[in-house]
Amino acid sequence: MNELNTAVKPSKLIPVLIGGGAMTVVSIVPLINWINCACCAGIMGTAVLGVWFYKKSFPEDMAFTVGDGVTVGALSGLVAAPLTTILQFLMLGLASADFSMEMQDQIDQAFAQAETQATDPAAVEAAREVVMQLASTPLLLFAVALIFSLIIFVGFGALGGVIGGNIFKTKIVPAPPAAN
Repeated sequence: MNELNTAVKPSKLIPVLIGGGAMTVVSIVPLINWINCACCAGIMGTAVLGVWFYKKSFPEDMAFTVGDGVTVGALSGLVAAPLTTILQFLMLGLASADFSMEMQDQIDQAFAQAETQATDPAAVEAAREVVMQLASTPLLLFAVALIFSLIIFVGFGALGGVIGGNIFKTKIVPAPPAAN
């Protein structure tokens, strides 16, 4: 049996939600989140998990390609990025006045030290103003965090999808030579 079924592929929804949920857990839970220090290994590993769940939904006679894995990995990252950003935002209490005041104090201390070592105090002051604006606007801080999360999660999710796709892709066995 050398030909593979090319019918409509199974839904990616459940595997993507599993992969995205697992990415969120690996990124949020203390101590477990340290695994992401190794080149986002947690994000890539959970993308492989989503690809594995997707491959399990394929009929035996349907081809599974690396592209299927990349799609599931990237979509898992697309699910995990906003979930993780929202949970981190809520956990840190970025909307509270206490957090904003503490952050501004930390920024002032950091930039006061930088001014003593800087060769261009005007550049340090301009950077301080940008950071203070960002810190004083929780919605802007959330938007910046979300953009960075999307880049990281979708990128490393797709990379995990490449790995998972290569692990689980359908191996096509060449036909035996024709007997003369």
